[in-house]
Amino acid sequence: MFEIRLNAALIALAGLLWLALFAHAPAPIASKHDMAHLGALEDAFGRDRASQKALLSLTEAYLDGAHPQLAVAALRSAQPALLEEPAVTHQLARAYEQSGRLVDALATADLALARCARVMGAGALNTQLPRYACTERTLAKLDTHKGALERMVRWGIVDPRVDPRAQRAYDMAFRRARIAVGELPGKLPKLPSN
Repeated sequence: MFEIRLNAALIALAGLLWLALFAHAPAPIASKHDMAHLGALEDAFGRDRASQKALLSLTEAYLDGAHPQLAVAALRSAQPALLEEPAVTHQLARAYEQSGRLVDALATADLALARCARVMGAGALNTQLPRYACTERTLAKLDTHKGALERMVRWGIVDPRVDPRAQRAYDMAFRRARIAVGELPGKLPKLPSN
C-alpha cells in the first residue's frame, strides 16, 4: 500500500514538474499602448452606445487587431437605430467575413447595399429619405465588398483569412469598380461624332 502511494506521489510530482517547465503565459493580445488606445475606444463607446463614430472607431480597431468576434459583439450591442446605418452594417459584414462566416457576411453586405441604394434613390426621386445616410462613395465601397463576397461564396471559400482566392476575389471586384468609374490607365478613345 505504501508503494502505491509513493508511486502516485512521484507521478504527481513528475507531472507538476513537466507542467512547470512547459507551461507559459499566453502571448499578449497587443502592446500596452494598443491596449490603452483600445480601452479608450471601448470607454468612449460605453459612455455613448448611440454614437456611430465611437462604434465605428472601436470596431475598426478590433478588425485591425484581428479580433472580429469582439467587433461582432460590439456591433450587436449597439443601439438598434445604429444597425440601420449602411456604414455600420458594412462593418458587421466585414467582421463576419474576418471571422469566417462568409454567408452571413454576404447577406449583411447585401442589406447594407440595399439600404444605401434606397437613400440614393430616395434623394434622386425626391421621396422621403430614410433616417440613415449614405453617399456615392459608400455605395461604391459596399458594391465592391458585396461583389468580392459573392465570388468567395460562389468559389466555396471556407476561410478567407488563409485562402489565396479571397485576395483574387477582391482584385476582381476592385477591377470592376475602377472600370465603372472610368479610372483606367491612359486615355480612353474618343467616340466618333455623328
